[in-house]
Amino acid sequence: MADSNIKKSSPLLIAAAWIIVIIPTAWGLDYTVKNALKIFATSAPAPITTAK
Repeated sequence: MADSNIKKSSPLLIAAAWIIVIIPTAWGLDYTVKNALKIFATSAPAPITTAK
C-alpha cells in the first residue's frame, strides 16, 4: 500500500545544508594543506660564520 502523503525536502533547504557543511570543510582543508606544505618547503641553510 503506497502512502500518498510523502513529504519531500525543499531543494533550497538541501542546498543550504550542503553549504553549511562544505564551507568549513573547505576552509579546514585549505588551512591543513597550507600548514603541511611548510614541512616540505626548502629553506636556505643558515650562513656559517667563522671567528678570526
